[in-house]
Amino acid sequence: MDQDKDKRIAELEIQVHELERDLIHDSLTKLKTRAFFEEELGIYLTTLTGNEQGKRKEWFGFRNISIVFFDIDHFKGINDTYGHDIGDMVLRKVSKTIQTTLRTGDTVARWGGEEVIVSLLGANEQDAVIKAEEIRVKVEGLIFSEVPNLHLTISAGVASSEKGLILSELVKRADQALYTAKHDGRNKVVAYGNKNGR
Repeated sequence: MDQDKDKRIAELEIQVHELERDLIHDSLTKLKTRAFFEEELGIYLTTLTGNEQGKRKEWFGFRNISIVFFDIDHFKGINDTYGHDIGDMVLRKVSKTIQTTLRTGDTVARWGGEEVIVSLLGANEQDAVIKAEEIRVKVEGLIFSEVPNLHLTISAGVASSEKGLILSELVKRADQALYTAKHDGRNKVVAYGNKNGR
């Protein structure tokens, strides 16, 4: 009887761990979820950009954090032309490419649809642009054996932390930069600071 009870407890523990994993990981891409990303980035920003006295602090020696918004160009056309299974495969491959290009300690999450967001701890805007451009080039070079004629590109918007800048404002800046990248022809990286002449 005790063996059955122990077995059941072990099974429940496995289920709890799987549930915890599912709550912080997107089921399709295996990236972190938007909710996890927002929680983590909010903590970083509170520490880095100001505490209750408004003083800027370091977090394990880091003074900056930048985020990059990636969006797969013409993704709806991929789904419409090849079907959602191919669309899902493309999203998974792009997500893996982004994730494996990042440093240990960086966080990547699926923001929604085909949008992926990245936080780069300790990176200023220029550092983040360089990393985003590296990822853009890697994605452009991807080959899909299932659809050999598919030429894929991504656009990216970059924004960096400033004193007193809250999470929603930082994300909005990256999103505005991404919009500019897509509006100006896609397959490019745009920084919020450059976009606004700073």
